[in-house]
Amino acid sequence: MTTPRGLDHIVVAVPDLDRAAAAYEALGFRLTPRARHPDNMGTSNRLVQFQARNFIELLEVDRPKGLDDHDLAANPPRFSFGAHNRAYLERHQGLSMLVLASGDARADIADWQAQGLQTYAPFDFERHARLPDGQEVTVAFSLGFASDPAMPALGWFVCQNRFPQHFWKPDFQQHANGAAGMVALYLAASEPARHAGFLTGYTGGAARAVPGGIAVGLANGAELLVLTPERIQEIAPGTPLDLADGPLFVGMAIAARKPPAALTPAAEAGGVFIEWRTVG
Repeated sequence: MTTPRGLDHIVVAVPDLDRAAAAYEALGFRLTPRARHPDNMGTSNRLVQFQARNFIELLEVDRPKGLDDHDLAANPPRFSFGAHNRAYLERHQGLSMLVLASGDARADIADWQAQGLQTYAPFDFERHARLPDGQEVTVAFSLGFASDPAMPALGWFVCQNRFPQHFWKPDFQQHANGAAGMVALYLAASEPARHAGFLTGYTGGAARAVPGGIAVGLANGAELLVLTPERIQEIAPGTPLDLADGPLFVGMAIAARKPPAALTPAAEAGGVFIEWRTVG
């Protein structure tokens, strides 16, 4: 890749979607209605869409017994979105997966393979969505997954949106807090520089040194900040940081005109802190 991929969305895995949605509404976000993924995924979501064309996916594994498991013996191996989030929720809650935007998920998989990243079979699915006027439409996606054995708790993929005209809803991008989009994600790691190779390959962006770690640039000015636990505590004091399972995403930064606070702790936002950056 000659240019970095852009941030599409993050998956925030929670044990109770209704409770998490209520917490986000209390912070001034407007959410899309609850939607069900296919049964082989076993999940349902509500979204916080932004004008910057990225979004937060609040996700519950509400049908855990019927979802597909990973099939690592297949050729190519198959990664299960539902199984990943089910396993994540057994030990954590919060930002379980980072998702980058894609114009061609299969081409992205080929690019990762050329760089030596672990990849999986592409996954195509569709679901129904309800527009603000009540009309029901179909949205469809192609996903490409990668993984890094040094970060086993986390999921990484690209999302090719096949019907963007039905997915992005301007009415749902108007928030009482004036939020315009996510501009940074915080990844806690004991040795941030150790993960630069995978992250630059996955994102297509360049890494640079910052206090306490590295920053990996994404398209449209967003960045992934990989920082030591000590640096994370300076930014968001009191953030839970159990890295027994390896690096974990712990926070996000959101640009907003009327932020409710300087910082919303993880306990009030589904297990991930929100750093608010005021914009005019």
